[in-house]
Amino acid sequence: MFLNVIANAVSFSPANGGPKGGEIRIRAAAEGRAVLITIEDQGPGIPEDKLTAIFDRFYSERPAGEKFGTHSGLGLSISKQIVEAHRGRIWAENRRDAEGAVCGARFSIRLPAATA
Repeated sequence: MFLNVIANAVSFSPANGGPKGGEIRIRAAAEGRAVLITIEDQGPGIPEDKLTAIFDRFYSERPAGEKFGTHSGLGLSISKQIVEAHRGRIWAENRRDAEGAVCGARFSIRLPAATA
């Protein structure tokens, strides 16, 4: 599941550290009885009306110019199924700069913390 979400961030990041950079940030933090993991990229972001559709099976929102058929549209759907099977939640949102312009995407995954 993490591999799917990270690979997605890599595929949307500027290639070879382009002018906007190509940094992907992965963070984890305890939140009460849960763990919140965020994966952020510096890509074009996600169309606002597609923030939930990207988790549907066979849905693919690819960067302009990318060859059709390269991706199955299953990675994020499978990731969602895995997260939910562990009683967690996954969602996406756009990152914005100080002026409000989209400067990448953020995927958040909240999983219940293991108990002894």
